[in-house]
Amino acid sequence: METLTELLLKTEYAGMIITPAIITRLAGGSRARRWGLVNRALQSDELIRLKRGMYILDPTLSRLDVSRLRIANRLAPESYVTMESALDYYGWLQEEPLLVQSCIAHGRERTFQNALGSFAYTRIPVVDNNFYKGVLRKALPNGYALVASPERAIGDLAYDRKLNWAGILGLCAALRTDVSYLSELNTVDLREIARIYRSANVRNFLSRFASALDGGS
Repeated sequence: METLTELLLKTEYAGMIITPAIITRLAGGSRARRWGLVNRALQSDELIRLKRGMYILDPTLSRLDVSRLRIANRLAPESYVTMESALDYYGWLQEEPLLVQSCIAHGRERTFQNALGSFAYTRIPVVDNNFYKGVLRKALPNGYALVASPERAIGDLAYDRKLNWAGILGLCAALRTDVSYLSELNTVDLREIARIYRSANVRNFLSRFASALDGGS
């Protein structure tokens, strides 16, 4: 009898997130048989449990890149990657954050931990239907992920950390990034994104940030 790993390596699912529906499609048979295959793969460390009912084949076996950002999107449906995790995607940080940070529109905040790292989900109140304002669909190895633009990521970070405006250098220190990256920001986008937050502090923070980039104080 073929193992679950052998079955997966013969298909396009080798580099994908694996659900019970996929396991049923590949293995067939009784529920007991299917979960016996899953348990053996988990015990041999060939299969990684991301959360209950969601798995991925060990990348050393599939020989495919596994993006933690893509996994973050799948662990919490309708979420997007943001804050320092998004800034790291754009190359702003010297070290990859250990925690993958995401935002959710509804539900409870939570953290998932698995062999690929820690994944945290924060709910940030925004006005009307602006949850995906400044969120981009980015191509990643073996798929796509929703990732905040740098402007949106900074706004979310300001909310999460309750940042008060302390000038450009103060922001760079808070972000642990070089001031040169700020020249990449679009001040029109910053002002538009500022308006979506219910937090007056974040709106003020982003407005003053945009003014400073435009040569104000």
